[in-house]
Amino acid sequence: MAASIIEQLAELRKLDLKELREKYQAVFGKRTQSRNRKQLFSQIARKIQADRAGQKGDGPIKPTLEAKFTPKRKAKAGGKKKKPAAKKTTRAIGQRDSRLPKVGATITREWHGKKYLVRVLDRGFEYEGQPYRSLSGLAKKITSQIINGYLFFGLLDKGSKKH
Repeated sequence: MAASIIEQLAELRKLDLKELREKYQAVFGKRTQSRNRKQLFSQIARKIQADRAGQKGDGPIKPTLEAKFTPKRKAKAGGKKKKPAAKKTTRAIGQRDSRLPKVGATITREWHGKKYLVRVLDRGFEYEGQPYRSLSGLAKKITSQIINGYLFFGLLDKGSKKH
């Protein structure tokens, strides 16, 4: 006697990618290039349900609740718990970034043997009489490559994620 659809889908959920690809070939009679477990599971589940219902398995079929894909869960080694996401602190509109020096201060950076002096303005920065809205824009002008201005001018440690 053939297994019920629920039992077949339960068995299908246990298969890894290689086994799902083999099952796809057995069910559809052709190989697949897909490496997407969720997609393969859905296609095979729909075909199994369509065959059981006597429908043609090529068209769209409304999947039953049992056909919903639920990925296999792997046991975590060591039983480590996830750390809660760090709370992002936002600043009010118009509030200055705490990483910046006070208005009027000069940021100094030596790069390729040349010393760069940047003055901190209330809104932006000034270098050689030219205003810049951001440190990253200024760092890009100096280096000719996209770079984080806070890192370039030494206002942020490379490994730091503090904002």
